[in-house]
Amino acid sequence: MKLVKCHIENFGKLSDFDFDFVDGLNCIREENGWGKSTFATFIKAMFYGLPSTAKKNLDENERKKYLPWQGGNYGGNLVFAINQKQYKIERFFGKNKTEDTFSLIDLASGKKTKDYTENVGVEIFGLDEEAFERSSYIPQKVLDSNINESIAQRLNHVIHGDTENFNYEKAQEQLNKKRVLLSNNKKTGQIQNLESQIEDVITRMRELESKGQSVVEIKKQVNAKDALIDNLLQEQNGIKQQINTYGQLQERRANQELFATLSRKVATTQNEIKLRQALLNHHQTNLTEIDGYLAQNKTVTTQESAIKLKTDGDYLEQRYQALTDYFGGKIPTTEKTQSIYNAIARYNALKTRADTTVAQKFQAHSRKQQLLCIGFVILAILGVLGGVLTLNVQMPLAITLLVVSGVLILAAGYVYLINLINVKTSTSQNTNDTQLRQDKTEMLRLQKDIAEFLNKYETTTDYLTAINHVIANVHEYENIKTQMALSTNQISELAQIITNEKLKIDKFLAQFNFNNPNQSHEEKLLLLKQTLIELVNLNQRLTSETKELEQFKVAKHFNETETAATIVDIDELQRKERTVQIQIDRERDQKSQAIARINKIQDELAELSDLENEKAILQNKLKDLGQEFFAVKSAMKFLQAANENLSAQFLAPMKNGLRKYLALVTDLEFNNLNLDTDFNISFEEYGQLRDVNYYSRGYQNTINLCMRFALIDRLYQQEKPFIVLDDPFINLDEIKVTKAKQFLQELAKSYQLIYFSCHNSRC
Repeated sequence: MKLVKCHIENFGKLSDFDFDFVDGLNCIREENGWGKSTFATFIKAMFYGLPSTAKKNLDENERKKYLPWQGGNYGGNLVFAINQKQYKIERFFGKNKTEDTFSLIDLASGKKTKDYTENVGVEIFGLDEEAFERSSYIPQKVLDSNINESIAQRLNHVIHGDTENFNYEKAQEQLNKKRVLLSNNKKTGQIQNLESQIEDVITRMRELESKGQSVVEIKKQVNAKDALIDNLLQEQNGIKQQINTYGQLQERRANQELFATLSRKVATTQNEIKLRQALLNHHQTNLTEIDGYLAQNKTVTTQESAIKLKTDGDYLEQRYQALTDYFGGKIPTTEKTQSIYNAIARYNALKTRADTTVAQKFQAHSRKQQLLCIGFVILAILGVLGGVLTLNVQMPLAITLLVVSGVLILAAGYVYLINLINVKTSTSQNTNDTQLRQDKTEMLRLQKDIAEFLNKYETTTDYLTAINHVIANVHEYENIKTQMALSTNQISELAQIITNEKLKIDKFLAQFNFNNPNQSHEEKLLLLKQTLIELVNLNQRLTSETKELEQFKVAKHFNETETAATIVDIDELQRKERTVQIQIDRERDQKSQAIARINKIQDELAELSDLENEKAILQNKLKDLGQEFFAVKSAMKFLQAANENLSAQFLAPMKNGLRKYLALVTDLEFNNLNLDTDFNISFEEYGQLRDVNYYSRGYQNTINLCMRFALIDRLYQQEKPFIVLDDPFINLDEIKVTKAKQFLQELAKSYQLIYFSCHNSRC
């Protein structure tokens, strides 16, 4: 195989460069920096292409290192001859391998051919790119001849004399993979897996046998759970019965509380009546009689004032003038003052009756709201219980009951809130009683007349006090006026009359039981009058309250002798019911789990026969794999011995070739040379083997170069390749260079050499 010519379009610093190759030695001498290494790399790239690598180091990234300096198409072509045919390789490169192009042209036909693919280097030389670099491609300063897998395989072909693929390392690797697959130290091999599976089967069988013995104990636990669940269900039924009667108890207790409230109101009113009757001391009187004594007492007071004023002239005159100013010169008549007094009494009576009516109306409305609220709560509780009981039976009905119960609870809360607001803001605006409206209308009229009269003389809003003050001032004015006209004898007679009148008043008041004996006649008479008015109102109220109480007893069928309803804590009952239900559910779950365990164990016990069969099958497989494992280890042992024998077969020719080429370069025999099966070179000196590293750099280069050609001789015994040498003699002295040049001339007789050098002395 020979190179004919090449054309470099652009490759590194070389551009539009052509070169014609000749047989034998092609010596290319150029100065450093011309591009000799670039040219050598181009030749290799035409056969093997450029590797696609992301390495940043230019020495390790040829694609990046040889990008055209001047731009343009990156690549060229090369013509070579083989098997009496000439071919032209055209390759152009991109930034990565996917952009590369390749074509092979048969120059005889001028057409593209598929005799070789873009892996033309491997197909012609039988070596990959690395093996090519370690044999017939000798770059500058890279002369080591270590054997890679591709070279070793080619040497095996040479020894066997065939073209079949025989790869000791791959065969050994496949056998080792098989050995690892069968068994290894990580317990993941097939043999270990089978042993683990057999152990797992045996363990499983023991577990099943143990579980079979536990079924009896689990059944006892199931029976115990049944008994416990029955007891819990009985307890739950008792709690539900208490919850069901809760509504009745609540209504009964509400009735009892309402009855107690009404009874207290009646008792309170009766007590107030008794207190006022105690003042009367069982004596009968009326307002007219009391008003008569009040008038008589006022007359006495007036007369006493007149007598006093008569004895004190200056004071009498001053007081007369003050009263004249008080009345504005216009003294009201007795009829007018009495009319106003009666109006005030009427106003107070109407006000008391109106307040009582409003209170009764509001209390009745409040009781209705309370009863309505209680009814909503009872219905809500019943709805919740119904929803819980039907939850597992009729889900839609249960959800409906729970929703309705929620609405009832909200309604009860709303009614309670409204009732609370009414209690806080209770007025008479919701009472529609006709009598109440009439009373209020009359009260407004009376209030207008009273205010119109009293505002002339008094500023207080206490109508009764104000009218009494006005009447007293009228009497005082009349007494002063009368006294101013009295004589001494008249005063004596008037004093006797006053004494007699006071005795009559004392006799009248002595019938009654006053708590404070030091009160004046007027205060006692006014208290007596006020008591009579209050008794009338209290008796009316007592009648109304008693009627309301009796109506309640009839409407509710209330029995006063009935025992008070027991207080029931519904929250506690519901909490207990939930707790018991949770216990029931838990016990049922545990029972179900126990039954499931029994069923599972019984199902698993059926596996015993299958496990027995599985164990027998696995044991047979283990036996087969053991035999296979023994066979693989034996094959590896025999293969290793065979490989050592093969290495020994081509070791002697390689050693002889190396000695031959060393003799050409150095004129020395090198009988002390030693070459082992790994192609390591050493020399025996003074009874001891010494590595080539003990020699000078020049000798090392010479030895490695000769090793390269000995290797090429063994690799290519038929079709001789071209050999690229990129200034391999740079480290040799002048004597060795001369021998090396003669060596090249001798090699050129057998091989086409493309020799690059930068100095005439080495070319």
